[in-house]
Amino acid sequence: MFENVYDADNCVHIKLVNRTEEEIEKIVTETKTTIYDAKNAFHWHEVNGKYYRFKFSNRLFTILNELIGPKIAKRLELQTVNNIPAIMDCGKNMTLYGILSENFINKDSEYVNMFELGFNQKTKPDYKNITKLKKYCREEDYPELINAIFKMTSLDYVMGQADRVSANFLFEKNGNKTTFAPLFDYAEAYECIKEGCVFDRYHNHNLPYSVGNSFIAPAFYESKFKRIVRKYPNFEKYLEKISELDIIEILEEIEKENNLKLSDECKRYYDVRTKEKQSGLIF
Repeated sequence: MFENVYDADNCVHIKLVNRTEEEIEKIVTETKTTIYDAKNAFHWHEVNGKYYRFKFSNRLFTILNELIGPKIAKRLELQTVNNIPAIMDCGKNMTLYGILSENFINKDSEYVNMFELGFNQKTKPDYKNITKLKKYCREEDYPELINAIFKMTSLDYVMGQADRVSANFLFEKNGNKTTFAPLFDYAEAYECIKEGCVFDRYHNHNLPYSVGNSFIAPAFYESKFKRIVRKYPNFEKYLEKISELDIIEILEEIEKENNLKLSDECKRYYDVRTKEKQSGLIF
């Protein structure tokens, strides 16, 4: 299957790496990962002077989701990791297909999840968190932070993201300044979802919201949500952008930029699923 999608002659190839102690120390410093993770021969790879984390899958849609997510994020002007297709040559006729996800870590910054930022560990997704956020950042940082969360929520809705738990979006602290870290991990979306994802409405229709993450879980059909978008018009603006998204255009960009070849059936799947989500954006 993957051989028909990837252009092996025009794709980044990587191999398992047995690293020296010096290389391991450098990876730990640059990426702030653990020594155990840095030693893993699969995970970290240097390409053109930058570190990337290799994520492989036996599901094509998981890989494509990791390429689609950053495209949508950039249309919303939301900071995101950069992902590129890659092939790992493991030897003995074993080949792994996946993506390389660019390291976004700034060595001078601290990265925290919403609970490490200050939210109580028992905090559940709720509209109240929108105003609570003001307690855990400077006044001048708040507008950019909350707009980033609205953008993330809009993106995750249209993709059907099911795994936006607190570990999968971070806040960057540099001195007194707090910003929203580049968004990452788009894999579990478009109904190609691993078992046990928290926000998986496809397999659990009883979840009481239209889209969820650990910060907010809006139900678009509720009158309460209509009051939210009236109070925060930028949220509605981002949802309007999502409603106008042309997923076929995005897929064609991905094909061209990465020398991939997607079947008409694959494109039709994404087109149908995206339009299903867009049809629900009526407030």
